[in-house]
This record gives sequence, C-alpha cells and structure tokens, in this order.
Amino acid sequence: MKIKEWFRKLVAGLAIGAGAAIPGVSGAAIAVIFHVYEDIIAAVNNFRKKFGWAIKVLIPILLGIIIAVVACIIIFSYAFEYLMFVLICVFAGFLLGSFPGITDEVKGTKITKKYGLLIALGAIFVIILGVLNVIIGLNGFTVDSLFNPQPVWWLYLLLIPVGAVAAVALTVPGLSGSLILLILGFYRPLVDNVKDWASEMLKHGDFTHTGALFGVLGCFAVGCLIGVVVVSKIMNILLKKWRKETFFAIIGFIAGSIFVLFFNSNIVNYYRVWMDANLGDALKIHPVLPMWLEMIIGFGALALCAFLSYRLVVAQRKRVELEKNDEELPQE
Repeated sequence: MKIKEWFRKLVAGLAIGAGAAIPGVSGAAIAVIFHVYEDIIAAVNNFRKKFGWAIKVLIPILLGIIIAVVACIIIFSYAFEYLMFVLICVFAGFLLGSFPGITDEVKGTKITKKYGLLIALGAIFVIILGVLNVIIGLNGFTVDSLFNPQPVWWLYLLLIPVGAVAAVALTVPGLSGSLILLILGFYRPLVDNVKDWASEMLKHGDFTHTGALFGVLGCFAVGCLIGVVVVSKIMNILLKKWRKETFFAIIGFIAGSIFVLFFNSNIVNYYRVWMDANLGDALKIHPVLPMWLEMIIGFGALALCAFLSYRLVVAQRKRVELEKNDEELPQE
C-alpha cells in the first residue's frame, strides 16, 4: 500500500472515530462518504482468506478510529461536567442534519397506516427508554454507581449485550452507536471512568483500576464484535425481506432519539443544577455559563452542526448518484 493511500485511510479512520463518538452521527455513514466502507466490509469478510491484505487495509483505519475516540473521550468528559447543554445540542444538531440521509432510503414511498405505525412504535420505544432512564436516575440509581469505587462483577457481563446493541451502528449507515449508549445511560459513565482510570495509570502511576479498565473495555469490545456479527446477519435478513418496514422503524427510532437527547438522566440532572447550584458537587456537574447564555450558544451550535451534518448527507447523495451514473454507462 502506497504511503498516500495509507494516510488517506488514516484520515478516514479519524473521521469515522469522531463520528462514532458523537451521538447522532453514524460512523458507518462517514465510512461510506470517505470511500472506505466497502474496503472495511471486504477486509472483515476476507480476514482469514486474505489475512495480509485485510490487515493492511484495517490497520490505518483502526489506528485513526482509536486516536479520534480517545481524543473525543477526553473532550466530552470535561464537556459533560461544564457545558453539557451545548454538547447535547451539538449531538442533536448532527442527528437532525443526518436525518434526511435515512429518509432517502424510503423516498417516494407512500406512508400507509402500517408504515406510520412502525414510525410511531419506533419513536415510542426510544422515548420510553429515555423516560425510564430519568425515573431510575431520579430514584437514586445511576449506571455510574456500577463503576465506582470498583465495578461490580456483573457489570462486565452486562457490558457484553450493551456493546452488542451499540454495534448496530457499525452495520447500519445512519444509526449512531454512541446515541444508543446515551439513551441506555452508559455513555457518560464509560467516557468518564475510562478517562479517569487511564489518567491514573499514565499521569500518576496508579494501577489500582488497571484490571477494571481493561475488563470494561474488553467486555464492551467483545459485545461489539458479537453485535457486528449477529446484527449484521439480522439486518441482512430484515433489509432483504422487509427493507422499507425496517427503515420506517429506524426513522421512528431516530425521531424518538431527538427527544431523548434533551430528556435523559444526564441532561435532567444538568437542568436540576441550573435550578439549584448546590446539587453540583453531588452530581459532578458544574456549569461554567449562566443558563440563558448556554442556551443561546447551544442552539447556535445545534444549527451549525445540523448544517455540517446535512452537508455530509449531500456528499453521500452525490457519491451514490455518481456511482449510479457510472453503472449506467455503456461498457466498451
């Protein structure tokens, strides 16, 4: 592989990693835009048959993903404590901007009662998850309590299905795995604890949580791997037999997710601290801006990110159109 091609795949990996870390952005969709989606699928499917070639393809992409995810973890960890509403607006903006990319899959289809019901059921399902997340959180239970001071033993087992569910975004362009984690309440605990444990090791030479760090990441990675294999097979069946029905349900999921972004246990606690600053220390939330100013900045960020995300959708549409035109050209 030429150096130029290697760095092109590294940059694509950086973009995919950043997208995967941002709730509302599909890492798979970014892979499509950067022209590496087919390479990744081919490398994974031929990993044993063409091991050397697959490794050459995957290493720069995976390296870029790891670098971007680590950087995002550090940034988001601080933002969740000091500028959470702005961060949530950024997530919502990317989600709103990418929404037309999903509706393209059913463009021109008449919305019948069946399709409308699938949209409604998808949205209601996600909203119920968000509401339950808030209710459980207000009653004193948070996912973060499973991590501290040491992770409970069954957390490791729980992270396997959580990773499997989040992995749906790796196989379905347009869905965001990090958004699923946010809805389930695992996003901030994973981000905060992984950052804190890694900081203990690298900055302070404290290896108290080394086992927990690698155990949490390992179990989550195993779950993602299982999810990619299982979900890809399920999605393959669904998209072959009930393609339109599947995408209408996905549209419902995404519509409900927009509501859940602004109504989940993390952001509700942020609202509570806005109302009563004395709760800040207990909830690890310390807004640096007054409510009115952060709301103005947040909604401005939402509009900007929606525009940028929509431009990605437009780029993807152009690429699909070019490929379609190339296929229609007569072969000499």
